[in-house]
Amino acid sequence: MSTVYLRALTVLVILTISMPLAAADSAVVLMYHRFGEDTYPSTNITVEQLEDQLEHLSEGGYAVVPLSDVVEALTKGTSLPPRAVAITIDDAYRSVYDVAYPRFKAKGFPFTVFVATDGVDRGLPAYMTWDQMREMVAGGATYANHGATHDSLIERRASEDDVAWLARVRADVDKGMGRLNDELDPLPGAFAYPYGEYNSAVAAMLRDMGYVAFGQQSGAVGQGGDLRALPRFPMAEAFADISEFRTKVSSLPLPVVAVEPWDPVVSTEQPIIEVTLGAVDGRLSRLTCYVSGQGAVEVNWLKPDERFSVGPTKPFDAGRHRVNCTAPQKDGRYLWFSHPWIIQPTKH
Repeated sequence: MSTVYLRALTVLVILTISMPLAAADSAVVLMYHRFGEDTYPSTNITVEQLEDQLEHLSEGGYAVVPLSDVVEALTKGTSLPPRAVAITIDDAYRSVYDVAYPRFKAKGFPFTVFVATDGVDRGLPAYMTWDQMREMVAGGATYANHGATHDSLIERRASEDDVAWLARVRADVDKGMGRLNDELDPLPGAFAYPYGEYNSAVAAMLRDMGYVAFGQQSGAVGQGGDLRALPRFPMAEAFADISEFRTKVSSLPLPVVAVEPWDPVVSTEQPIIEVTLGAVDGRLSRLTCYVSGQGAVEVNWLKPDERFSVGPTKPFDAGRHRVNCTAPQKDGRYLWFSHPWIIQPTKH
């Protein structure tokens, strides 16, 4: 590395540090489930991975903020600090208390647990207790609604029509919030879909109930984002190493204006979406989309830099799938968008 290059890099770093930081209108929301529970690799991160991530947040110029600040920014237009990050955890497993909480507390990082209340009420050993959750409030914990049963909200029971199904879903959401109100002082108006599963009817119902809802598709959140199903970056062992974490946690939202069809539940095995973009400060010529299990797929520009379509190249099996699209900015950060698909073949 040349002396001239080193001097130039030093000047750039000094200028960057000395420049005042402007307020921002986006954030990255992280989603965890389990910590140090090796028997559940699909929803667990190792203690080492967690510690590496928290150290990067501490040293990398990030502002770890309460989820309530993010919700307020999205609903009321208030500003967030640059490189804002919110930490969320789904289900309320015991390893939150045993493993994650002491490390969050030591860093002074606030976090929000979306609680599936039936598991707590039944005293299942895999879950925290209400007393443990009350104890964590002093260390920066807040709580929000994840429903009572943790059942998928899109699955209908035998002989249920639309009215009965949505009434049961509403009752589950209300029961979860009621138990949180009984035991804690929860964050109102925030909901996380169990398994990240939703459809248009459920999303509309949650919106009408006053909730900002979070899914499990990847991406940053920003003002103008769809409050019916906001993205979060899932953290699991296979995708939680520090190199991937650095890229995800520094990302920005791709400014998506519309997605057609928006409903992730489809019966076709090769669904196609059309995505309409707003003004983009990024290199859209390098927009790349990746589909679950299929790698990079072709991006079909319907209108240059404004509207594109994308889908899988091979048929999907039934179940959950996803497309992630990213475009680099000049500063090396990525604009990020993800759309989930839930394949439910038509029953005959």
